[in-house]
Amino acid sequence: MPAKLPKILDVRSRLTAIVLLVLLIGLALFFGSRYRDFQSAVPRGGNLFVFFLININVLLVTVLIFLLARNVIKLFYEGRRKVFGYHLRAKLVLILAGFSLIPTILLLFVAEGFISDSVRYWFNINVEQAVEDSVSISRDYYSTMTGRARVLAQRVSDRLGEIDGEKDIGDRLEAVRKDYSVSDIELFDHYGQRIADAWDGLGPQEVTDPQSSLVQNASVGRVVDGIGKAMKGEFIKGAAPLMTPRGQGAVIVSIFVPENVRAKAENIAKTYRGYTEMKLLKKPIYTNYRAYLIFLAMLILFSASWLGFYIARSITVPIQSLAEGAEKVAGGDLSVRVDVTATDEIGILVQAFNRMTGELEEGRLRLEKAHGDLEKAYFENEQRRTYIETVLRDVGTGVVSMDMEGRINTFNRAAEVMFVVNPEDVLGRCIDDLLGAEHVRVMRGMLKAALDSDLRNVRREIPIVVAGTPLILRLNISVLDDPAGKPMGFVLVLEDMTQLVNAQKKAAWSEVATRIAHEIKNPLTPIKLSAERIRKRLMGHLDEEDARIMSEGTASIIREVDWMRSLVNEFSQFARLPVLTSVPGDINGTISEVTALYSGGKSMKMKIGMQLEPDLPVISFDHEQIRRVLINLIDNAIKAVEEKGEGEILVSTNLLRTHGILEISVADTGVGVRENLRNRIFEPYFSTREDGSGLGLAITQRIVEEHGGTITHMENHPSGSVFSVRIPVDIDPGRRA
Repeated sequence: MPAKLPKILDVRSRLTAIVLLVLLIGLALFFGSRYRDFQSAVPRGGNLFVFFLININVLLVTVLIFLLARNVIKLFYEGRRKVFGYHLRAKLVLILAGFSLIPTILLLFVAEGFISDSVRYWFNINVEQAVEDSVSISRDYYSTMTGRARVLAQRVSDRLGEIDGEKDIGDRLEAVRKDYSVSDIELFDHYGQRIADAWDGLGPQEVTDPQSSLVQNASVGRVVDGIGKAMKGEFIKGAAPLMTPRGQGAVIVSIFVPENVRAKAENIAKTYRGYTEMKLLKKPIYTNYRAYLIFLAMLILFSASWLGFYIARSITVPIQSLAEGAEKVAGGDLSVRVDVTATDEIGILVQAFNRMTGELEEGRLRLEKAHGDLEKAYFENEQRRTYIETVLRDVGTGVVSMDMEGRINTFNRAAEVMFVVNPEDVLGRCIDDLLGAEHVRVMRGMLKAALDSDLRNVRREIPIVVAGTPLILRLNISVLDDPAGKPMGFVLVLEDMTQLVNAQKKAAWSEVATRIAHEIKNPLTPIKLSAERIRKRLMGHLDEEDARIMSEGTASIIREVDWMRSLVNEFSQFARLPVLTSVPGDINGTISEVTALYSGGKSMKMKIGMQLEPDLPVISFDHEQIRRVLINLIDNAIKAVEEKGEGEILVSTNLLRTHGILEISVADTGVGVRENLRNRIFEPYFSTREDGSGLGLAITQRIVEEHGGTITHMENHPSGSVFSVRIPVDIDPGRRA
């Protein structure tokens, strides 16, 4: 309310000024149009009244000039300040003022000519002469009538002579009245008493006052005249002396003048007086009318400019409010409403704007609600997706999703480990890029079978080699359908069955080894003892040649029995390894200790080196079992280099901190392993050398697996092999070896 009070007071002050100006203009127009009435009512104040009107007109012209100048100056300053709507206001004011200026100027010149001609016409010689002649006629008429009344009064007095009290005086008086065609004849005695009278009965009858000057003058012998008022006119009376029995009396003759004649005579006299006064005010009146014209011209110009401002304001104020509202809407304030009262198209536009902002505000509220619901749903979906991704990431089974063209969309961590790839390298690529030609045909066949299956699912175990490592995968392919039932892709569930199959093989071989060791170990001791007994009994009874043959034969039997015994011992060891005993230790120290065993006795053509990562954490492992793993791997590397003739062996460690894995690698530049045999090197009783038992790598793999790790074989470049042992470790920055 306090903010609106100055605006209300400003509106009230403007309304008050407008009302006062309108009243002043109305008074000026009223007095100007009623000038003659006021001039006749106040004849002596005519000059003052005219000057009063002139001053009012000058005042009004000054006020209008001030207001018009104020509008122009205001428009000029609005242009300097770049006020909104200035151009429209200027155009409207100029157009309306321009269109009104030309007719106004023409009106001024034409009206000036009319007024000048009218004034000259009013005060020319002919008019003045006509007015004076009219007054003269009126005066002559009354002079003639009054003279006739005196003459008739004298004649009546002469005809009547002396009145001696005749009884028929009334009849004689009536006869005289008719003879002279007068309205009334009255007789008065010396005392002023009415003696007789004769009245025609047509007009009003007025009884003359005996005390009047007419009776008194006539009674003393004078002939006089006078005018008496009547209800519907007036009487012109003439008085003459008359002798009566009571002395000298008077006779009064009355001639009736009708009201219309009297009124015309009076109007002629009044017009003459007014004309005479107007003639004196000729220049002030002319000046007053010119002031009226200037005032009307200024009023038209001011009205045109004010109308231009008003029309412009009626357009620009709502448009400015709309522009300000649009800026607020652009700034995000949708609660703005334009409060403009209008019933024209601007009002319709304002209503449309308010309706638009209202709908926008409602829409934003609905959108915010929908956004909140969407955020909630998105949060829930994100949680669900994160949960699913976490499950897919941490699940031990490989999960791969792809579209109908075979492009990979999802590749979890287990699949990364299986195929030894990074997800950034395979996402968006075709599944065929990860598989060989033979496996691509198998995969395409399984995809087609899944699409043709009623269950939309197919399962199969396939052998595959990934990065030189043979794997046995159980592949489960399911078809993904959209809500309409149209296939949109596939989900591949990959389960690494290699360890399970190898464990089954190992279990089978362990059973075989146990039985073989049991069946073979029992007769070896008697055979060896029998050979030794035969040699002891018969060596002293044979000649030299037979003794030699006997010695060589029994020695061969004992040697082969010992070899078979060592083979049986290896069978027994493979079938039943010692229980794993893990203690914290320095893995780099164990590697250095084992490598030192081979550093002194090898030829100059073979080099054994180490590349160990410093600051490895303390890990728990079985010292003896890991020594055996390293010895087996280094022995195999030495034999591969010896077969080639020369080469190098490098034992290295690498800590994969992000995965929590310690990698131990034994690389050589020897003869390597033929490609067709690489997938069998970890099978029990399989060896690439004729003198090998085929149990070294099988035992090594079993020890690594008992430590929770894996062992893989890769081809070394340009030649040789790389055996990598990966053991999970607990990385604790506070524990260093």
